[in-house]
Amino acid sequence: MPQSLGPEMAYLAHARTTLGALTQMVAQSQHDLVMAAPYINGDIFDQGILQSALQFAVEERQVQLNIVTTGESLSSFASVAWIIANRARVRFFRPRTNVDVDRHLGSHAKFCIADGVVAYIGSANLTFLGLHQHLELGVLLHGELATEVSNFWRLLLLNGFFVLDETLR
Repeated sequence: MPQSLGPEMAYLAHARTTLGALTQMVAQSQHDLVMAAPYINGDIFDQGILQSALQFAVEERQVQLNIVTTGESLSSFASVAWIIANRARVRFFRPRTNVDVDRHLGSHAKFCIADGVVAYIGSANLTFLGLHQHLELGVLLHGELATEVSNFWRLLLLNGFFVLDETLR
């Protein structure tokens, strides 16, 4: 939702902003965090409340951060100093088809998973526009449904749909 309307609309709809839901997921994560979108701008990992929560989770709580995106979006992380400094706890994944043919997204899914017990599935890319300007919808899942999303993520990894990308190592 555009920033000027987001908080009011969230209140009136008894809902949350995507940025608020994602930030809370990150702030409460203890072990493992997956953040996936075909379009991610490294700048949201370099400033603002989401960046602060992510950096604290990785550096202070030793959370493993798994970022799933395309090769094109990966290049935006090359200048994010705290991610480069914490590469042991930050991993990047790409869809196999995006590795094979860079212009193919391979995945249009946008999801986040925290510790296998909380998951977000929605329409927002992890960009400034996606989190601050566009109308986006998503659902926040807890418990068994979140675990099913987490299990699906693991299944995709096991079957080679998403592959580890070592470009920024």
